[in-house]
Amino acid sequence: MNDDQEFELTPDERAAFARLPREQAPGRMLEERTVHALRAQGLLGRGRQTSPPVWRTWPTAAAAAVALFVSGIAVGQWIGSRTVAESMTAVRDRSALEAAAAVQRAGSAYVTALAALAEFADSTTNPGFVQGREVALTALYAAARELTQLTPDDPLAVAIRQRLEAFRSANGNGEAQDIHRVAWF
Repeated sequence: MNDDQEFELTPDERAAFARLPREQAPGRMLEERTVHALRAQGLLGRGRQTSPPVWRTWPTAAAAAVALFVSGIAVGQWIGSRTVAESMTAVRDRSALEAAAAVQRAGSAYVTALAALAEFADSTTNPGFVQGREVALTALYAAARELTQLTPDDPLAVAIRQRLEAFRSANGNGEAQDIHRVAWF
């Protein structure tokens, strides 16, 4: 055929050509072949890796899940122990306040009982007075011993205990000795 010749199209052929799309998107294979050819010639870099990142693999995900679970348990244990420690501290503080109140009540009762016993001081031959005095001294010695265990560096508590021990060792039968240098509160 001669290039100079013009072809006349029939109306049906023209209609068929008109129905054809004016543009067609290249397929994925064309893009991949082009990228491969450009990389082969060194005109295009390596680009993205086709393998998934390490953190997306199954074993890594399982290890991360286990680590998260274990750290959750550890944090829960830590928070729980801290809460228990705070609760125990609160109970101990409350118990210390209750113990201090009990000491106050017992001390007041001790002083009141000694005041009642002092009314019978003129009759030293009264067996109830002698027994009450011995009980009062024994209770005072026990209180001084507990006080020195509570605060061993308190000089007043140590001095009271030493004077009471000296009194007891010098006078095992409980007879009166001079203990006026003890500071009584």
